[in-house]
Amino acid sequence: MKVSNKEIALTIRKTPSAISYLKKNNNEEFLIVKLGVLCNKLNLDADDLMAMHSLKNIELKRVTS
Repeated sequence: MKVSNKEIALTIRKTPSAISYLKKNNNEEFLIVKLGVLCNKLNLDADDLMAMHSLKNIELKRVTS
């Protein structure tokens, strides 16, 4: 699923140019903000993210065993 700079800007009440500036000058923070917007869009909370992380670890253990 994609999320545009414009959508991020609307969600966090910033301008699209501010989001472009953030992406260019602090990509790590931009990715965290983008993840937050995606989680909000998908209605995911911290418990959901932890469950996905656990499932991913279980799957990785199966593949490497």
